[in-house]
Amino acid sequence: MKILMIGLGSIGQRHVRNIRKVLGERAELIAYRARGLKTTFSDSLQVREGVDPETEYGIRSYTDIDEALAQKPELAFITNITSKHMEFALKCAEAGCHMLIEKPLSDSMEGVEELERIAKEKGLKIFMGFQNRYHPCVQRMKESLESGELGRIRYVSCEFSERVTTMHRYEDYRDTYMARKKMGGGPVLNLQMHDLDILQWLFGEPVDVCSRLQFDSALEIDVEESAQAVFTARDGFPIYTHTDLLQYPPVHVFKVVGEYGRVEADLNAVRFVKYRGDEPAEEWTDPGFARNDMFIEELKDFLRCLNGDEIAIPLKAGITSLRMALAEKEGRGYPVRPA
Repeated sequence: MKILMIGLGSIGQRHVRNIRKVLGERAELIAYRARGLKTTFSDSLQVREGVDPETEYGIRSYTDIDEALAQKPELAFITNITSKHMEFALKCAEAGCHMLIEKPLSDSMEGVEELERIAKEKGLKIFMGFQNRYHPCVQRMKESLESGELGRIRYVSCEFSERVTTMHRYEDYRDTYMARKKMGGGPVLNLQMHDLDILQWLFGEPVDVCSRLQFDSALEIDVEESAQAVFTARDGFPIYTHTDLLQYPPVHVFKVVGEYGRVEADLNAVRFVKYRGDEPAEEWTDPGFARNDMFIEELKDFLRCLNGDEIAIPLKAGITSLRMALAEKEGRGYPVRPA
């Protein structure tokens, strides 16, 4: 199986390591690389000095995308900067590649309808990279909702925040995609996008949104430093969301309140708590949880859909979450439709 990597940054290399774990030498890896940096990362984002990624993982790289696609890869992993996702997804689609596209789908709706059309015409499988759906706390939250044990949902809140200045300690944060608008940066598109996907997966596409973004030049970034929004679920209850680039330690939590109780999930602590009426709280933790396990399960699901299984996280999910994010960022109402 020939696999094309679009970009070999930290997330691209994580996928490469997992491909080697799952497929071994059955995967022939090639890569399109715009900058060709020689930085190699570990799963914990530590730089491995003196280790060349092409040599380490057995990758043949190209600096021309057409030359890379001429090698006729069957699959492509879109893992470059957000603002370039759609450009290269369209090129790979035209070449007939099935794809895993890292979140978010893009930083605008431009090209989305075209990608949908090409994928339908060519019968392509497009899988969105939202690995947090595989988090055990998210899975338990989904089980509680499907069981109906909370009764009618009355209120939902979530927060995903992290300090941008120390997010990638191996580079100047001001030069990262997270801090730069032209690269598709900002916490809404790159942190909260995970939560928006989970929210639309669990509660459906919302019907409206009210939001407020804050900016601060002290960080020397040209994207929002924080954002708050209230989405209205299709069943009428409010969903409050918050994200920022300020907090350390990072925060990633959910709360779902129903008529008969509530559940709380702390994804960083891997802690899930359920409250039902006057009963004692039920608490669950998983001290053995490894973050990379989510990416492994995501990869396995992607490979299963290529063999005929339903696409677990389809392109439609990426489109819905992107519309939610753009509505929050741009204040253009909801939903945001292609221009």
